Amino acid sequence: MPERPHLFMTGLNQKVFLSQWGQPEAQVTLNQLGKLNKLGTLFLITDPTEKAHLSVWIYKKKNSVLLFAKEKLVSHFSCKKFRSELEER
Repeated sequence: MPERPHLFMTGLNQKVFLSQWGQPEAQVTLNQLGKLNKLGTLFLITDPTEKAHLSVWIYKKKNSVLLFAKEKLVSHFSCKKFRSELEER
């Protein structure tokens, strides 16, 4: 078994998920504002319908949290696993 079996989906476009699963139940998008001196890179939460630098899509019924960068999938994980890890902290 590969060390990271979920990586085979990396690079898929958001349109693939929209056509197969429909709109996500929850969505957060972030647009990069740039750098302000020593503060580092800043991000702005934006309207989910805008093209975003980073976006998180949550499909509760599919038990999936998807992270996209410039409309391409970079990571995904289980909602249940994410919730349990948050509760542990």
